[in-house]
Amino acid sequence: MIWVIVLLLLVLLYLLVDRLLRVFKIGNHSNKYVFVTGCDSGFGRELVLRLDKLGFPVFAACYTDEGRQTLTQVCSSRVQVIPFDVTKEESIQAALDTVRQKLPSETSLWAVVNNAGVIGQVVAAEICNKKEYQFCSDVNLFGPIESKGRLINLTSCMGRCAAEAGPYCVSKFGLEAFSDVLRREVAQFGIKVCLVEPGYTETALFHVDELHKGIREAFQRSDPEIQEAYGKNYPDYVIAVLTAKLERCSSRIEKVVDALLGAIVCKYPRPRTVVGYDAKFLFIPLTFLPEWVGDTVLLAYEKRMAKEKGF
Repeated sequence: MIWVIVLLLLVLLYLLVDRLLRVFKIGNHSNKYVFVTGCDSGFGRELVLRLDKLGFPVFAACYTDEGRQTLTQVCSSRVQVIPFDVTKEESIQAALDTVRQKLPSETSLWAVVNNAGVIGQVVAAEICNKKEYQFCSDVNLFGPIESKGRLINLTSCMGRCAAEAGPYCVSKFGLEAFSDVLRREVAQFGIKVCLVEPGYTETALFHVDELHKGIREAFQRSDPEIQEAYGKNYPDYVIAVLTAKLERCSSRIEKVVDALLGAIVCKYPRPRTVVGYDAKFLFIPLTFLPEWVGDTVLLAYEKRMAKEKGF
């Protein structure tokens, strides 16, 4: 009994210290330059708006012309909006050159936030082709590897619990591994590497019509034997499960933005922040249990989603 009490006290002490450490914030935001990718919409856009209000000078990297135009209209002169395609080396180099030109002398970036990401194909792993795995990794994994500074990488709880399609989970697991390795390697230089791991959150990444179209196209081009094995109704099944999952997405993107902002402004940021009830109480806890437990729970969860939609 005494060991249970001691353990409980240690847990409470840890939680208290962890909370107290986040109270300490950095000062003088005006000389803390931040580079953020994926600012066209969602987490990236909201983070830039928050940083702008706090007085941070920001380099906001957008993929689309529309994203650059709309962000420029609502931000102050502290925000410099630049074109950026994380999959192209020449675009990365051009952005780097712009940052070097605009940064005051003897000043470096305070933080780099790797927010740009894609969902990728959401069908079974063997139906996805090599190109789909490569594209997802180019954006979600290899793009962030190009960055330097105080790094904040937006991954996903799917980077620790493979409960989604292959291309997405592979890219996020890779980014988790890279971040963990880098955090230990650069600690000696005083550089911090932080991970933010959201659960299902409603963002502009979920282009429903495009996802549905991609599911049907991927199935149609797959080998006839695979089509026979999964059955002709497989695309409808995947769409039904995806629809049920998206209906449960959290609409509170501010929670993710709070975590990203905390990694920037906290003097002692958390190395890893999990966001969302589904991530905290379902997906992440499953990673600590035997594999057969996780497999059983996730398969049951998927069947429940399908049943809700008539399958």
